[in-house]
Amino acid sequence: MNHQQDYDDVLRARFTKWLDIVIYRAKLKYLRKMDTKLETISIEELPESSLPAYEESLYRNPLKTEFDFEEERLANAFMKLPMKRQQILTMLFVEEKMPEEIAKALNCSTQHVYDQKYQALKKLRLELSEEVDDL
Repeated sequence: MNHQQDYDDVLRARFTKWLDIVIYRAKLKYLRKMDTKLETISIEELPESSLPAYEESLYRNPLKTEFDFEEERLANAFMKLPMKRQQILTMLFVEEKMPEEIAKALNCSTQHVYDQKYQALKKLRLELSEEVDDL
């Protein structure tokens, strides 16, 4: 009988462990299903009509701040950038805002601000080097 009782205890332990795993996985599956993930979109995909009214003038004309480019080539290259990248560069270099402040104002991540800055500067360098090569 002792052997049968040990066998039953082993089966009970295995069943208990199996049941714990099944319940744990079911709980995870339920939580994943119920978890609402926010869908993120890039700034360029955001329609201008959804932008806050108090910043609307800045979105429509990011060059409204008072600064002039020393070179016309740079001004032309800057104007070829998407409006959101123009705005980010303006806020970074003209208004001297921190990327964290810009991210908060644009309702995006700080990393997105850094990425957009990098892409904008890369595009400006490319545009300016192409113009020099054409001359």
